[in-house]
Amino acid sequence: MIHPKTDPVGIDKVIDRIQNIVHDPLETAWGNVDVYGRVYRIQKQERVELQRYAGNGNYKPVLFSEGNKVFFVQGTSPDVVSGTATNDLWMVVIAKLDSDEFRKDEEAHELIMTSLSTNFLSKVIGFEYGMENLKRVVEDSIQGNFKYSDIHPYHVFMVKMNIEYSLIKNNC
Repeated sequence: MIHPKTDPVGIDKVIDRIQNIVHDPLETAWGNVDVYGRVYRIQKQERVELQRYAGNGNYKPVLFSEGNKVFFVQGTSPDVVSGTATNDLWMVVIAKLDSDEFRKDEEAHELIMTSLSTNFLSKVIGFEYGMENLKRVVEDSIQGNFKYSDIHPYHVFMVKMNIEYSLIKNNC
């Protein structure tokens, strides 16, 4: 299921395009998959949690070990020139790879990269695996069931992109 933002602008407009590109191939390959938009770094006592906006001023965590999910984390230091921002964007994928034969992690990487290849391949600047790298992205410890890195059947990986988006209304 795609969890779109209503009337996205700026970086959310780019994320909306990516959500729509990757959803159907992932659903065909994995069955149910939640494709969330941008998540936020929310300070909770002495740690940072990644949470999605759920409406009415409420946020919900995205890091729990049920199901397949994709969400996006934006960089914290965009470069802005003449109303156009350039920023890092991580597409975080948490996939439950059910297979008795072998672990299908490379197949998951290929599926994501193939989905992105038409419109976003030139924007991909890196590929990272495991919760340690996700922890580094959010600059704090991740809590919950994902405290260990990449334990079967779950596989955590991130595609790092460098994207451009307009900060000016109607300048797409």
